[in-house]
Amino acid sequence: MSFKTRTKFIFVLLAALVMTGTAYAQQRQLSPYEKQRFERNRSSVSIIGGGINGTYIRYATDIANELDDLKGNDMRVLPLIGRGGGQNVIDILFLRGIDMGLTQQDHLSFFKNLDPTLYGDIDNRIRYITKLYNSEYHLIARTDVKKFDDLKGKTVNFWRPWSATDIGSQTIFRLIGVDVKPIYIDTAKALDKVKSGEIAATVLLAGAPVPGYAKLKKEDGLHIVPLGPNSLSPEQNAKLLEVYLPTKLTHKQYPNIIPEGQDVESYASGVVLAVYNWKEGSDRYNKVARFVDKFFAKFPNLQRPPRHPKWKTVNLAANIPGWTRFKPAQQWLDNPANRKKPDAAKDAFAAFLKESGGTGQNYSDAELEALFKKFSTWWATQQR
Repeated sequence: MSFKTRTKFIFVLLAALVMTGTAYAQQRQLSPYEKQRFERNRSSVSIIGGGINGTYIRYATDIANELDDLKGNDMRVLPLIGRGGGQNVIDILFLRGIDMGLTQQDHLSFFKNLDPTLYGDIDNRIRYITKLYNSEYHLIARTDVKKFDDLKGKTVNFWRPWSATDIGSQTIFRLIGVDVKPIYIDTAKALDKVKSGEIAATVLLAGAPVPGYAKLKKEDGLHIVPLGPNSLSPEQNAKLLEVYLPTKLTHKQYPNIIPEGQDVESYASGVVLAVYNWKEGSDRYNKVARFVDKFFAKFPNLQRPPRHPKWKTVNLAANIPGWTRFKPAQQWLDNPANRKKPDAAKDAFAAFLKESGGTGQNYSDAELEALFKKFSTWWATQQR
């Protein structure tokens, strides 16, 4: 037998042994310990959020509380404390064990412009499952700071490097042409430094109301500085409109620092539930696909108390310019069986409120929920 023939024979024999061993491993019975480990890992996904008091982690925790299977191993969501939107993008790209994360819709373009060599194909490596809510831009300063132009050359806290607040602040101050000196400290410490005059302002890009800001009192001498057409030049405002959504912060959100009957102009950025673009058919792809099915199916439960009030503003089918939706999420939305059916009771309730001269804004969330339950009971009797 020639050397070439012997080599080929050995290769075929080794391949057969490997295939036999693999088949044996697949057929052998798993021990209870191995089976439990397999099931636990098969059903678990991670979502990286933000700081412990932020809206990001609240949303990730709401999802976990709704989807976790407490009796079995069907689904386990692991909310992780993170450093905010920009860092979450980096973690989704490079950090082991991270399946999904919350970030801002403007962050893909930010990173692509930051380093085209490293992040040039970021829109192919990261997908989105859904847009969640809008984060409003809050800048807190003493009352002598009337507008953003007053902050030129001053020290402003941008919270944490690579956070959504940091990236949003860099973008906003660059677009309006106001140079400031950024520092990075936690919100509580920053508020004390603003009160004492050590720094000029502190900012957060977060879903309103921000708990730390909602606790501020009139006697603190602080206010939310407006950011909008009435406090910016037309050129400044036009540049912000190309990137962000105009919004308003209200007395209801911040009753102690926004007088009743008034509001404060600001801008908002959309928050995205992002996911790494796993190879189709891989274990990680299949795990997130299972998560999507559970998440979308149970989504109506997230829009009820005690979940975060902003869940009520979420539209799962909303498209995000510059992003591509994760394939299983798009398939779920395209399935006719999953399309939202008309809710006659809710439509009738809305008509009832309108005819009675009221709107949902006339009631608290708890009052509105209680009123709707009573109306639904009456509506059911009418249908019978």
